[in-house]
Amino acid sequence: MNELYDVLKTSKASDFLIREEQTESREAFFIGQKLDMSRAKKVTHTFLTVFVDSEDGKFRGSAEKEIHQGISREEMKQEIDQALFAAQFVQNPWYPVAEPSDAQASADTADASRDLTAELVKLVQAMQEIKAEEDSRVNSYEIFVNQKQTHIRNSRGVDVTFSGFDCEIEVVTNSRKDDHEIEIYKDLRFSDKSAEKIIAEVRGMFHTGRQRLNAVPTRQNEHADVLLTGNAVGSFFQYFAMHTNASYQYMGVAKAKIGEAITGADADPLNIRLVPTLDGSAKNAPYDETGMPVAERVLFENGICRSYWGSLQHAHYIGMKDTTSMNNMVVEGGSKTLDELRSMPHIEITDFSAFDMDAVSGTCGGEIRLAYESDGTTSHPTTSGSLSARYDDVLKNLTFSKETQQINNRVVPCAVLLRDVTVAGE
Repeated sequence: MNELYDVLKTSKASDFLIREEQTESREAFFIGQKLDMSRAKKVTHTFLTVFVDSEDGKFRGSAEKEIHQGISREEMKQEIDQALFAAQFVQNPWYPVAEPSDAQASADTADASRDLTAELVKLVQAMQEIKAEEDSRVNSYEIFVNQKQTHIRNSRGVDVTFSGFDCEIEVVTNSRKDDHEIEIYKDLRFSDKSAEKIIAEVRGMFHTGRQRLNAVPTRQNEHADVLLTGNAVGSFFQYFAMHTNASYQYMGVAKAKIGEAITGADADPLNIRLVPTLDGSAKNAPYDETGMPVAERVLFENGICRSYWGSLQHAHYIGMKDTTSMNNMVVEGGSKTLDELRSMPHIEITDFSAFDMDAVSGTCGGEIRLAYESDGTTSHPTTSGSLSARYDDVLKNLTFSKETQQINNRVVPCAVLLRDVTVAGE
């Protein structure tokens, strides 16, 4: 990095940013419960962003390139010149790059000294505990244990180094009934998760497979009360983060305004904050990709927007004096327990083929893989059909559970009740 930095200092770049990421990993690939392949990797990637100002600093363009390891000084100059040439064709209103900060961003030093092989073995042992059952089995899985060190320098004097640690388990399970078989895929991401929780999540996939094999088609209901549970809840609450993002504010599409409520008077109090670190999250970092410290920030308090967040570029455009990126999001629980929410007639949707949330149009929904139609006392599994909802409608009386769950870098309620929405079906 030092040589690249020296070459850039003599270039025609108005500003520049270098981000070097060194990742060391241990990986294991299983077919069934039999090891197919394992490997260790150590790779380094260096990313360069150059900024070119025009019209006496009125506009700024940028371009990014990866600078490959081992190239000569002359080759570096050629790569930089190519990036500078591309950047001059971009004309955004001028914005600053990160400056050295007095803020003390805390880093977890333990992440820099993990025994990756030992961490991999722990995850393999957890997965090996999962035995095939009469109708369900593990088809295959892949485990990745990663330790990443990031070094960021820019032309304004930012020079920070920090480490991160994350794990990923990709699992495929099969459940069979007669001649019908269901395959389920799940991607688990975390920095720390107990063996018990990993085993429970995979056995939960077995349960989902069985329920889908016994499910009947979902019935049409244009005025349904839907209880969202599972991973879709995390995506649902991402809507609020998007509407407090500085880029949405700048483009004029944001619904959130500081000092104003985003939910209705009959909705549960909405409390959301961003935090730099969260136990078990794979997204913990003291700085963002530009070298700017990541700070805690309250986005909503009792449904009222308190602050925005986002890139330094868009924060500058809307006149924000300070900003932060988003690593982790915490949404506090609501007014009712899960049991109370399930005691009323509803359709509980636990799995989608994909839950789509479009923050600009204000719509959400998706194709239903598994749901439960309930009269408040008894329920039965259903599949197929789809959910369609509009945030403008459901935010008026949004209700969510007291209990919360962690989905990687998000802590969110376990369930969200959407009233009077459309469920397509037979």
